[in-house]
Amino acid sequence: MKNLPNFDGKVVSFGLPDSTLAIFNPKFEKLAGRIFITGTIPEEYTKNNYALGNSCAISWDAITDYIVFKDEKAYKKQMKKSAKKK
Repeated sequence: MKNLPNFDGKVVSFGLPDSTLAIFNPKFEKLAGRIFITGTIPEEYTKNNYALGNSCAISWDAITDYIVFKDEKAYKKQMKKSAKKK
């Protein structure tokens, strides 16, 4: 799989047609002939962190946009800042 971004150690917030999904340390994997992004749910993704550390995957072709955070600490900081504005 050539020309795909390297997200090692980062948290990436992926935009989908009807939602978003943040993934820590996303990796590309080919599953059933399609490219998926796999990783784990980072802290601060949900209010009570019920999904923290769970594995997840989304198809690369379903993504509309993405935002890259340099690490989990930067992601947590931005999520806390965003929550204060509500």
